[in-house]
Amino acid sequence: MFMEQCESSGMGYAGLLMSAEEFFALGETVERYELVNGVVLMSPGSAPNHWRYVREILFQIEVFGRAQLGGGGFDVYAESVDLLIDDQTVYQPDLCVYARRCTGAAPDRLTLPPDLIVEVASSETKRYDLVTKRDAYERFGVREYWSVDPNDGRDGFRIRAWRREGAGFVEMPVTGSALASSAVPGFVLDIPRLIAMAPR
Repeated sequence: MFMEQCESSGMGYAGLLMSAEEFFALGETVERYELVNGVVLMSPGSAPNHWRYVREILFQIEVFGRAQLGGGGFDVYAESVDLLIDDQTVYQPDLCVYARRCTGAAPDRLTLPPDLIVEVASSETKRYDLVTKRDAYERFGVREYWSVDPNDGRDGFRIRAWRREGAGFVEMPVTGSALASSAVPGFVLDIPRLIAMAPR
């Protein structure tokens, strides 16, 4: 009842405490929400450039999949797909890649650790992506995590990458024009294509 009052009053759900089960019971909403340690947070609206980067990375992954794996070797989920981390945490990563084909129909939400997660950072989400989400993905068992920052204050365009070694993440240096994935064998990100999209 209280949640219905929040929605009907235009207050939305941001700031409310709830479990993942209650969060999923909200169903489709106009706003984009995530659940972080039991607190509902509203994600800031994405700038047009944000989705240009997401689409470019998705395009490169899909081209690789079609050429190398016949188009059926792995699953890729983009945009507003819920990833259940635990009973208090639900994220919507920009890209989730599973290096093996999941059986059955497309799920309503993702419950298994992706092999690769990619987040495109903005000034509003950078610390959230680099600390809060990175730590949650590490605990959840994600094999590889990339943070793509088109507007890094120090270096301009920057990619940071972590790969699982044992129980945790180890940050790997990203240099040169290519980033080879260890979690999706054979996939190599063409970095200059992303740099060319960066604001001047």
